[in-house]
Amino acid sequence: MVSTGLANALLQGIITGCLIAAGALGLSLLYSIAEVPNFAHGDMITIGAYLALLFNRPSQVPFLPDIAGIMLIVAAGLAILFSGVLGAVYELTIFRNFRDRGADLVTMVIVSLGLAFILQNAVIFSVGAQNVSYDSQRVVNTNIDFLFSTGGLTIELSQRQTGDLAALDQWGYSTLVLAGIILLSVGAGLAMTRWKASDTEYDEVQLIPPRIAGIIVGTVSLAVLAIVARGGPVGDGSLFATRVSLSIKYLVVVAAAILMMAVMHLLLKQTKLGVAMRATADNMDLARVKGVDVDRVQLVVWVIAALLTGLAGVLSGWFAGSLNPNMGFILLLPIFAAVILGGISSPYGAVLGSLVVGISMDVGVYLLPSDLAGYRVAIAFVVLAAVLLFKPDGIWGDV
Repeated sequence: MVSTGLANALLQGIITGCLIAAGALGLSLLYSIAEVPNFAHGDMITIGAYLALLFNRPSQVPFLPDIAGIMLIVAAGLAILFSGVLGAVYELTIFRNFRDRGADLVTMVIVSLGLAFILQNAVIFSVGAQNVSYDSQRVVNTNIDFLFSTGGLTIELSQRQTGDLAALDQWGYSTLVLAGIILLSVGAGLAMTRWKASDTEYDEVQLIPPRIAGIIVGTVSLAVLAIVARGGPVGDGSLFATRVSLSIKYLVVVAAAILMMAVMHLLLKQTKLGVAMRATADNMDLARVKGVDVDRVQLVVWVIAALLTGLAGVLSGWFAGSLNPNMGFILLLPIFAAVILGGISSPYGAVLGSLVVGISMDVGVYLLPSDLAGYRVAIAFVVLAAVLLFKPDGIWGDV
């Protein structure tokens, strides 16, 4: 029987990193532009998750009548929207008042901690401390077995149906074909990278930087060539075998993370509002003198951060299969680690740091003995400390 290995742990780490990224990006924006190290960020994620529950499964809320809910995808959209509204409320009623009074960093930390306690206890009071879950369709995992042999690579797809593992399909690639696919994919990626880098119209506001464009083209080429060149099983002598488990949840989480980064890149680099946000992050007083409506920028930043927490909450609750009042707080430490690792004033670094943290957590758990699995978050902080010893400003740098 083929078992999961390092490849599956790496994939799980990427998914974990994508879940962390939505929260980390919002936290980085709040710190770099609004200058608030928001310790309520985790509980804002919890609120986003429970807002979706409110629309999707209202029977789980004691104060509401036992009525039918709406589809999860619609409930998620409403939850994200209402999270944004709450973000505006936090800014207008709490943080703007303290900022106008000249509150220092320590005061803002205390205020955010107070908000965190209020939000967490509001959830417990409204829903209770028990685990709840969304009303959504059951997702079946697809197992992908990679069987390396003397003749090449065989890929087997299977799913567990009614308790038994049922085979779905089987692909094969000889060593020569496999080498050709890899070389052509790498070549296509490098060609795209060089073409984008030599483009005379290229500048920093382009949607897709050259290296990212090369990775995308290389990955797409690999997938297309793998489908076109597939054949039957190859080889008899097995050398190595490993299994990767996938589901639609993985694809949704990764797609959401990519879409989130693309939208934020466009906002920050190609809009007047983005210019105002970056100017405020560089020097708030100078931005105000130059005519930037700093209060409006602060409000927008809080709304965006809250929208991202709503997205992170819904994705986390759906992916994990359950919600509880501490879910956001559990995510808060990895989020802070990701933001610091990537560069606390860099939204792009926050996403990169999220991937590093997610991979280090899941790969670390795989490599360590099973009785040390409880130290999953601690592994991320060990990686954080090691990186900051050599690069104190974080991986990415400034906005």
